[in-house]
Amino acid sequence: MAGIVSARRPRFAVAAVDIDDTLVGPDGVISSENASALARLVDVGTLVVLASGRSHANMLPFHRALGLPHGPIISSQGAVVQESDTGAVRFARALPPADVAAVTHHGRELGFAVQFYRPSGIHTETRTHWTEYDQRRNAEPHRHVRDLLATGDGSTVPDDVMKVIWLGEPDAITRAVSEAHARHDARLTVIRTDPPYLEFSAPNVTKATALAAVAEAHGASQAEVVAFGDGNNDAAMLAWAGMGVAMPHASAAALAAADRVAPEGDLETALARAVTMVLDER
Repeated sequence: MAGIVSARRPRFAVAAVDIDDTLVGPDGVISSENASALARLVDVGTLVVLASGRSHANMLPFHRALGLPHGPIISSQGAVVQESDTGAVRFARALPPADVAAVTHHGRELGFAVQFYRPSGIHTETRTHWTEYDQRRNAEPHRHVRDLLATGDGSTVPDDVMKVIWLGEPDAITRAVSEAHARHDARLTVIRTDPPYLEFSAPNVTKATALAAVAEAHGASQAEVVAFGDGNNDAAMLAWAGMGVAMPHASAAALAAADRVAPEGDLETALARAVTMVLDER
């Protein structure tokens, strides 16, 4: 990456960047404008941290394509923080096995495809239109198993599930949201990330909790953190950061949580406009 990193401490020591519809558009491609904008952050000495609901393995190609220095990556909606070079786990919060079982049974009862995000990959026991859609969208193949709740050693309910997803028709997910919150909110973090997705994480696990852990590890105060995002799953991160910047096409929750909104324009270059706005502020 071109440029000389500034010796002076930057205004923002850490910048968290969502991937889908923030770093990349619907085509999954990083625009040259967005890449150049993040390079500007690196050049002034800011630690750029990708933060996504995707798996760590799925996020690595984006990190490498940007030419980012080795550092932490926040994956699985904040359940995991791993180093980009060694894969060392710095933070991990799995769902309690009893809650994994409860959410899985509930999702099955409602007719949804259920996915587990585990260190070994994305596990599912069914093939549906929506699981195929998910594989195409994220370019990550699923590991098909007979029973999600059975581990390889014959015991039940794996203890390394970082998040559970229900996948189904958007209208059916809409009808299930209130019931899911009523049944699981007391023990889990429940969030609708996209129309066909309802996701479940361990209690108090969000991108914000992972970002706070990253900031602390790197000696950055909350005020020295900036976050960029667009989705419901970014709202907590945008609210926690010293400055949260929502994309102009962001969800209502993200817009409400943010301190700033990027200028209007093409979705594919919204992040570049957001970074320019932040760096040019005096």
